[in-house]
Amino acid sequence: MHNLKLLNSWLWRTCRILRLPTISLLAAVCVLSSCSLLSLFKSNNSLSAIQLVAEINANQNTATNIDIAFIYDEQAVALLPKTGPEWFEKKPALMLSMATSIEVVSLQMPPATLASVSLPARHAKAVGVYCFVNYLNVSGQAVGNLTPYTNMVIWLTPNTLLYKGD
Repeated sequence: MHNLKLLNSWLWRTCRILRLPTISLLAAVCVLSSCSLLSLFKSNNSLSAIQLVAEINANQNTATNIDIAFIYDEQAVALLPKTGPEWFEKKPALMLSMATSIEVVSLQMPPATLASVSLPARHAKAVGVYCFVNYLNVSGQAVGNLTPYTNMVIWLTPNTLLYKGD
């Protein structure tokens, strides 16, 4: 019985001494785990809608190939071409090499049409969203970075394209 009292007394003192550090440790673990849990639900971009408008005589009155690329790996962003024509030339090889790090929504826009882009299911996890357009005129061949925008309207005009985002 005496040994049991000593054991209880020792346990109580040990728990009392360890209580403050233990509570601090538990609090720190809870805070850190909640941060990592929040990062699982964090969106990498806020893009929620992309609209396309092809004016009459857009792209010198020809249908326009448009690819919206959703990139899920920071390192893959560096591999992207700098122009639309270069993208369309290298697209098959890039798609193979990037595997699950990329999703592409491809459209063909004839003049005088409107379209809404269907975003991929995991679009919010993309670290970058880029628009590649196969325009005849050089002024319409630059890559569009859609990542910082919530809503984007891409206007195809006779000689160039315009990005209007908010």
